[in-house]
Amino acid sequence: MGPVGALVLVGALLGGCGGPGDGSDRGPSPDPRPGPSASPAGVPTGDDPDLALPAGWSWVAYADVPRLAVFGNRGDAQPGWTLDNPNPRGVPLVLGVEERQADWLRIKVPVRPNNTIGWVRTSDVRMTTTPFELQVDRSEHRLTVFRDGSVLTKLPVGIGTGATPTPAGTFYLTELLRPADPGGPWGPFAYGLSGFSDVITEFNGAEGIIGLHGTNRPDLVGSDVSLGCIRLRNEDLLRLVDLLPLGTPVTVVG
Repeated sequence: MGPVGALVLVGALLGGCGGPGDGSDRGPSPDPRPGPSASPAGVPTGDDPDLALPAGWSWVAYADVPRLAVFGNRGDAQPGWTLDNPNPRGVPLVLGVEERQADWLRIKVPVRPNNTIGWVRTSDVRMTTTPFELQVDRSEHRLTVFRDGSVLTKLPVGIGTGATPTPAGTFYLTELLRPADPGGPWGPFAYGLSGFSDVITEFNGAEGIIGLHGTNRPDLVGSDVSLGCIRLRNEDLLRLVDLLPLGTPVTVVG
């Protein structure tokens, strides 16, 4: 598990997180303090390519080069994308892994369109794992946290409105950010996801990344309220921050 990023203007990053009357149109100032380590104890490093993961666990890759070549197909001569490490917000580049094949990894690429798949060389990354998985059921306004393939807890969430829906798909946690004002519209922390709003392409001067974060309106959790982000009560978010490493898969259904 790599360090947690905090050197970010959260309002510019999370383009699908605002909502009426919550103050999210005013981007909070960057906070230079490091965030907490969310790495669970006892996680295998992933150095052994033949390691069989326990049920419910997933591979996670951290870029080990300053510019990571991502290929559309395994063995292509030229990359389809080149991703900066650290990313533009100063956070180490993390990738959700779909499959390992010899010297290659099939990964989720954090670009538009959502659910884009690519390939990276194993020599360009270092591997770790996560025993956690999140599932967001939009129809039930519910977040289910799985550990080792079993339900750990279920939490109420707010999601996007009909005009600015939370996109369906399979994503992963890319970064953990600390807003300067823990009582503001993003709460004490905000995770960035690898997914993007399907309708918002620009927000506060940046791309419309979907986030998972707290709120200053807990009364609206459980409803269709945001511009696409997933809102939790602050006390529930803090529980997750103590548990979830970056790279944890997030599936949005319903």
